[in-house]
Amino acid sequence: MKFAFLIHPISAEISDLVRLDQQTGVLGSWGADPLGLLERIHGEKAAACYAAAGRSSGPVVIDEIVGPPSAAGNDVRGQLIEIPMRAAEILEYPDEAMDQIMTAVKMATDWGAKIVGLGAMTGVVGGRGQFVAEQSSIAVTTGNSLTVYAAIQTVFNAVNRLNLDLTEETIAVVGIPGSIASAAAIILAPYCKKVLLVSRRASGPAQKLAEQLNAELLQDIDEATQKARIILTATSSGDCIDQHALRPGTIVIDVGVPADVIGDRSVRPDVLVLTGGLAAIPADGRWTSQRVLRFQLGMIPSCLGETMNLGYEDRAESYSLGRSLCPDSIREIGAIADRNGFQFSQLCSFGQRLEQPVLTEFRKFLRRTPGVFSFAARTNQATGVPIEPAMDNFRNHINPPMATFLQHAGLARVFVRGEGTTLIDSEGRRYFDAVSGFGSVNFGHNHPAIVEAVQAAIAAQAPGFAPAGVNPYAAALAEELVAISPPGLQRVFLTNSGTESTEAALKLARAVTGRPGLLHCTGSYHGKSLGSLSVTGRAELQRPFGPLLAHVDSVPYGDVEELERALSTRKHAAFLVEPVQGESGMHVPPVGYLTQVQSVCREYGTLLIVDEVQTGLGRTGAIFACQHEGVEPDILTLAKSLGGGMMPLGAVLSRPDLWDRAYGSLQTCMLHSSTFSGGSLACAAGLAALRTLQNEQLSANAAAMGERLMNGLREICRRYECLREVRGMGLMIGLEFHRQPKTAVTHWAALDPTGMSQYMISGFHDMVASLHTLQAMYILLNRFGIHSQFARTNPQVLRIQPPLTITREEADRILEAIEMAAGEIDLIGGALAGGVSKSTLGQHDARSPVTSSPAPAVTTDSDAQQPVVVPAAE
Repeated sequence: MKFAFLIHPISAEISDLVRLDQQTGVLGSWGADPLGLLERIHGEKAAACYAAAGRSSGPVVIDEIVGPPSAAGNDVRGQLIEIPMRAAEILEYPDEAMDQIMTAVKMATDWGAKIVGLGAMTGVVGGRGQFVAEQSSIAVTTGNSLTVYAAIQTVFNAVNRLNLDLTEETIAVVGIPGSIASAAAIILAPYCKKVLLVSRRASGPAQKLAEQLNAELLQDIDEATQKARIILTATSSGDCIDQHALRPGTIVIDVGVPADVIGDRSVRPDVLVLTGGLAAIPADGRWTSQRVLRFQLGMIPSCLGETMNLGYEDRAESYSLGRSLCPDSIREIGAIADRNGFQFSQLCSFGQRLEQPVLTEFRKFLRRTPGVFSFAARTNQATGVPIEPAMDNFRNHINPPMATFLQHAGLARVFVRGEGTTLIDSEGRRYFDAVSGFGSVNFGHNHPAIVEAVQAAIAAQAPGFAPAGVNPYAAALAEELVAISPPGLQRVFLTNSGTESTEAALKLARAVTGRPGLLHCTGSYHGKSLGSLSVTGRAELQRPFGPLLAHVDSVPYGDVEELERALSTRKHAAFLVEPVQGESGMHVPPVGYLTQVQSVCREYGTLLIVDEVQTGLGRTGAIFACQHEGVEPDILTLAKSLGGGMMPLGAVLSRPDLWDRAYGSLQTCMLHSSTFSGGSLACAAGLAALRTLQNEQLSANAAAMGERLMNGLREICRRYECLREVRGMGLMIGLEFHRQPKTAVTHWAALDPTGMSQYMISGFHDMVASLHTLQAMYILLNRFGIHSQFARTNPQVLRIQPPLTITREEADRILEAIEMAAGEIDLIGGALAGGVSKSTLGQHDARSPVTSSPAPAVTTDSDAQQPVVVPAAE
């Protein structure tokens, strides 16, 4: 179905920009090709455009919108037709404006449009569309119903984002008895404490509405802004609200065209000016245009959105006409737009997406100024879970690049609940957790025994933190840790995280030995605080924070000869080693490596620190991974699952003679301490976690399920070309993908429209080369409901690290999903790689001569695949 939408220039600048684009296509380069833009705006056509004076004498088509096929399968197309009169001119010369409007409507009719929308001031003259509808042979709408819906959503979204209690607030609605303002007042009235109506004069319709809503009717905008802090304004005059005259803490939702708030930007941090009546088109590219949609970043006036939705729904009917809009029709068109993917949650200011710092500073003002607003709790009353907008808050205040990456990669989920091996997102969808918090959720989410223990400690009113006294929970946990640890470890220092455990271990080693040197392995990961980072073998993590600790060296992981060569200098206080290197891609050292390490360390007087932060508590099939070889470390670090997946908790275990040498007197016993060491709730969770580990024999289950997964993954690796190898121990498994072929990476960079991404994006080629892993994560999450992650410092490796409570059925589900994903990646990857390598004219596959014969069928027969050599995990 075809539709048309009439607009008029909002400003002379916009009119000039449209004419310039018609001559040069400048908007097509804006934001995509900055160097090409310079050439366009200074070219001959642009110069001719600058030299041209005046404007067209009649309506002109300035853009065409193409939509997805309608529900009935019909094509959806629209024209934007501009009439050559600005807002003030339309009001001053309504007869001339009506002639221009009817000419434009005839143009639309002749083109084949079945409905025409009247935008901005074209929908005001002529009885708000009624006269045009009477004279037109096609349907007409002002789009005001969806504009009201969008404005109301802006009010609700602003209130929710600021945690305000709308039921305690007065809202002033300016523009009565206009159709948009009147409908907004009617809909908002039940949700707020009081509504004030603002009209130029006490007309009959205005007085009637005031009586209907039991609302006060005012003729003075300044008086209304002194009585209300939320202002919704929708006049047709524009420039009627002065930002400087508003009370601190005022929120204005401006739906006026031209805008009612004077100025083109916010000038006060204590006043929030929002543009109402805007909608975001679906972000999936279903709707396209040469100019408007792209240049406006997908934000459009909702009056246009109403016309687009009616066109998409094949509804050639006059929808929004006259002064009185039906609330049911407003809700109906809002529901249609929501269903079709139009969104109204984006807050905008002066026509642009609201910059987060503006909202943040306004929120800061409200929190610093008690009594301005009543605040409401933004949690689900039934569950206590914080509600919208979690993703926005994460992006704005926690990790913007990660939020953007997750959303663009199709991996963004807001997880609100965890049950055993299952995560549940905010939409109620369930996912198997194959990450388990990078090993922090060995016992599954909210294990009943651990939950019960924490609840019991709360019920007993256990002290939170009393560092000057003896905490029985901490004492009991220390005893249990010593009981299950390797021989010789008898002292326990409780921490809050793995990196704190590393820091404590480093300090202990230096204090005991008097040596400055520290030795670690390349590819290691021991934490990100400054000391821990110094002994982490990843240069890309260290580089921005130098200089790090001095006297730190590294040796290759698994190389005993290099280790002995380094330790023979007798300058190192300690050697730190992970039984399995998790973050670098689940690397397992040669059999007997840790035993030899222990022997070499003993020989040269270097303390052996075994980092069991990730490998500990059953993860590898033993309580501690070093126990597979009977290793007895001098110091052992622990964290992650020690808190039972519920509390931050870590520990450092050491030989008593070492601890006493460093901290064994009244003068030295507090040289290393932590405010939150040994908190009651954390220790209660830790005690329950250790009991659960042993009572449910989770180490044995990790060994059995790990073997099942490893055997299955070895077979899958042999059948699919995208997979390189599988490594690991127990339920600490890494599945490594091959990198994208160099030809594919080069071709990707060549397709960059500006050629700048590969220079401006750090690690561009590595990112493209890792697409196999991202594909696997996407397929597992979106098709099979399996939450997965790649190794932090090796994105080619998909980590498979589920809770130790995993069942045979769940393990088989993972294998089936990975096999399906690998098959799809092989199919797509082979097609892309072949297309790239044979894309040049004249290059053809030798197996397929250029004839009319059909192409060979794609096979997934495992015998047709080149087998991949998969090293054994042991």
